[in-house]
Amino acid sequence: MKDEGTTRTGEWSGHQKDCDTDWALYHMLTDEKPVMIAELAERSGWSRDVVEASLSRLENNCLIAVMGESVSLLSLSDMLMLNEMMHAPDMPVYIENGVIKAKKQC
Repeated sequence: MKDEGTTRTGEWSGHQKDCDTDWALYHMLTDEKPVMIAELAERSGWSRDVVEASLSRLENNCLIAVMGESVSLLSLSDMLMLNEMMHAPDMPVYIENGVIKAKKQC
């Protein structure tokens, strides 16, 4: 059977899916304090590129917040609010760089 471990650069070999990487990184985060991206790369053993790609997917799915070099979990209420704001085109507000802003009225 082929080894399903990681390569020397920390990237998964075999059939490791992005969602498995995302799930593993998500569970390395705690709700107590932000975690640095470099720390996640070190703890996971994956390259920084792999970690950043995963964090981007998690952030796009409204599960985490990436602020510079730190990452933190979003609360359930924040997740719901972000999803509502992203997927309801008639919402009067939007979020840009973590700041809630009013949409310009025509």
